[in-house]
Amino acid sequence: MTAERTPQAEPSLLARPLGWLTRLVLRYPIPTIALAVGAAVIALAISGARLGFRTSRLDLLSSDCSYNRLWIQYIEEFGDEDDVVIVVEGAGREQVVPVLEEISTALGHQDRLFHAVLHEVDLSKIRAKGLHYVESDRLLKIEQFLEEVEPIVGGDWARLRVGNMVAGTCARLQSGDAHQAEAAREELDRLSGSLVAEVGDHGRYQSPWSAMPSAVATLSELSSKYLLTNEGRLGFVLLRLAQTGQDSFARGSEAIDALRGLIAGIQDENSDRYPELKIGLTGLPVMENDEMRTSQVSMMEASVLSLVGVACLFVAGFGGVRHPLMTVASLLLAMAWSFGYITIAVGHLNILSIAFGVVLIGLGIDFGVHYVARYLQLHATIRSSEACLVQTAQGVGPGILTGAVTTSIAFFAAGLTEFTGVAELGVITGGGILLCLLAALTVLPAMIHLSDQRRSHQMLPVPLDVHGWLSPLFRRPAVLLGATLAVTLVVSGGMSRLWYDHNLLNLQPEGLESVELEKKLLNESNESVWFALSIAESPDDLRDRKARFEQLPSVERVRSIAEFFPIDNRHKRPVIEHLHARLVGLPEAPATVPVDRAADLGLILGQAQALLATGEQTTQVQRIGWQLEQVRRALRVMPETECFRRLSDYQQQIAGDLLNRLHTLRAMANPEPPKLTDLPEGLVTRFVSKNHRYLLKIYAEGDIWDMDAMEKFVREVRSVDPEATGNPLQTYEASRQMKRSYEQAAWYALAAILAVLYIDFRSLRPMLLAMTPVGLGMLQLFGLLGLLNIPLNPANMIVLPLILGIGIDDGVHVVHDFRRQKGRYRMSNSTAGAVLITSLTTMVGFGSLMIASHRGLQSLGRVLTLGVSCCLFTSLVMLPALLTWLRRNATETDEEQPADERERSQAGGITPGKIYRRDSAHPPGTGTHTLPKVGVHQEHIWRDR
Repeated sequence: MTAERTPQAEPSLLARPLGWLTRLVLRYPIPTIALAVGAAVIALAISGARLGFRTSRLDLLSSDCSYNRLWIQYIEEFGDEDDVVIVVEGAGREQVVPVLEEISTALGHQDRLFHAVLHEVDLSKIRAKGLHYVESDRLLKIEQFLEEVEPIVGGDWARLRVGNMVAGTCARLQSGDAHQAEAAREELDRLSGSLVAEVGDHGRYQSPWSAMPSAVATLSELSSKYLLTNEGRLGFVLLRLAQTGQDSFARGSEAIDALRGLIAGIQDENSDRYPELKIGLTGLPVMENDEMRTSQVSMMEASVLSLVGVACLFVAGFGGVRHPLMTVASLLLAMAWSFGYITIAVGHLNILSIAFGVVLIGLGIDFGVHYVARYLQLHATIRSSEACLVQTAQGVGPGILTGAVTTSIAFFAAGLTEFTGVAELGVITGGGILLCLLAALTVLPAMIHLSDQRRSHQMLPVPLDVHGWLSPLFRRPAVLLGATLAVTLVVSGGMSRLWYDHNLLNLQPEGLESVELEKKLLNESNESVWFALSIAESPDDLRDRKARFEQLPSVERVRSIAEFFPIDNRHKRPVIEHLHARLVGLPEAPATVPVDRAADLGLILGQAQALLATGEQTTQVQRIGWQLEQVRRALRVMPETECFRRLSDYQQQIAGDLLNRLHTLRAMANPEPPKLTDLPEGLVTRFVSKNHRYLLKIYAEGDIWDMDAMEKFVREVRSVDPEATGNPLQTYEASRQMKRSYEQAAWYALAAILAVLYIDFRSLRPMLLAMTPVGLGMLQLFGLLGLLNIPLNPANMIVLPLILGIGIDDGVHVVHDFRRQKGRYRMSNSTAGAVLITSLTTMVGFGSLMIASHRGLQSLGRVLTLGVSCCLFTSLVMLPALLTWLRRNATETDEEQPADERERSQAGGITPGKIYRRDSAHPPGTGTHTLPKVGVHQEHIWRDR
């Protein structure tokens, strides 16, 4: 067989420097550990004094983003406080309103925790200025009406006698003025219809006066307006949480706990009176607080479970406790250094980068696992711990270094993206991984050397024989490779079903009150705490923009304070002053109106009929004639006393009706124009900024969480106001930017990783082989996610770089193991064991999140567990099968010497064919007598006892 057919071991360029570094550390182990501990103490002290926490979602976004600048501008105008919403559900208004009042009163006694409480809009001051909201032409008609009735209220109540009223309209019909004639026909139509209702069998009163203007009618009936919907079955109390200065990472916990206690008390007090009553709590501050608290509890439970699971795996994998403890100790030191690095490099943690610790534990422990696994296997025959550690550093050190650097680059690449949360997480985690690498290559060998150098007579732990379990699979590598590729091809077909879930509500724990109430409000009443925001510069701009928004198909409604700003107020004020002067001297009650005789009234009605018959016979004229005839017939058959009683009562009702209308107008005729101070402060602060700019809240039609509907809503809202902002727009843009950032980071990382791998391997083929586990693993992962209907979302996307790092790390170690050997490839037990243990510890650590109540953490645990499982399968099965197949034509001689034996011989350890004394004066490695060559498993008896 030629040299080209038999690959030779190609030592990495990194092997010699790593060996030199290890010798330096082993020469000064105690100073190395002391320096590491001192650095950890200093780092923790610095971070304790200067490291900050940013708990707002706003901190995840770059201030340079156009959409985020708009949000910041909104906050500068209106503040960053969102409403907490208390939802009261009952059988109807009569149940809901008293409870709203009770809650509002109770909240008023706790102003330390709550402010801007709003459950009703007090319209008493606005009602006194109601005529300012009437159109100018209607005001002129009111003024004309007052001129007509002025003699009546001045004392001439006889004008309200029915005969006089009919005669007056007939006179205007004959005036020759078309406008007056039209108005007279309208009056006669109403009067005749009213008389028909009065003289009918039931004798009901129907007002002959024209309807009040809509604005007057509406305001006259209201002194306050409660926040009700769903026909009064749902009521709301809006409030904002005060900043107490005692909040934890979950903002507003003290106030929200107090609020829930208050609600529970009121619910219990009213349970007997209103069995159907339900009181709940929602709003963005509450949902965010619930999310933080449930995720913290879930993380704590998962951490305890993962700690137990990882500890069991370490003990089972390494066959002891001492070396796993040293591995964990070096990792803890690296994490302590990381806090100092974070403080200097970034200065704070946010709600996304707080997860860096979990990521470092998942990845950083892998370096120590590979190191210890190789060390224990070599130490079975290399008796000197110093020589064994140097050989370990030269053997697996390049793979550890390459894996760490490529994983770090994968995270650092995220720092080049626009999404601040992802960028900061990338910078923090990338630096932390390098610090974990430093600890694994310096502190860990120093601790191992101090621990093992004086233990020559004690049995070292025996790692799991992972290769022994897997070796039957590789007897026919071509069949194994073909079968696994076929499975991968089938599974990857599920990628067509993979989708991205933008709905943040789907990340919350199931059954969470605040989330369920938000869904209920959205589905049953079209109420939601999610709406777009637009800022207008003036009341005129406000009204115009509101009208344009309401024309959009995707907009369900618009809320603003526009209806409280009257139009053309400067021209109205003189008219209202004149009306106010006319209404000053109104009497409290009408005088008695004289009554016509039935026969006289009948004659007058007959004259009106005759007059109408001479004109054009429109539908209205015919109706009036018919109504007048019905009244005349009723008067003829009605007893005189009954006729007098009915006409007297009817005329007094007309007089009282007129006087009530005039009193209503007087109560709304304050000439002073409406001001913002006439409205409740809780309403004004929500819609008017400190700089007197005006806010519109635009609610979407349909499901705002459907991405297509949200995209349409955002596009149409921006067509009216390109500078619109709000939670739906923020979520839409941030979700897209976050997804885009991960995609950009993946491409950046891939380019950098390929460069690092090429520097390490100095050849294209091993570089591509090292990328095989992560490439095939990602195909399998995305296919499985599609087949299992597990969507990607903002929570589980964070683990994709982690899976990328694990897959690359595994591939690098397997390929380095391949290149250390000659002849047919046989994966060393140390490499197989290390890959298995690192993958299992990561799967146990993150897989425990699948029991979390927080659905975002559940999905994170599922995706990472599936991803690491795929990378483990490709690293331990597919890639070794491919490497074995590539050397399928190696000579038998090459196959007889596994890599572990060669390395032991090269390191000066036990050599097959030699015999060694068992006494301490002649430790293994110093004897000179020979025995026949023994098998590998026989050699393992020469261990420290």
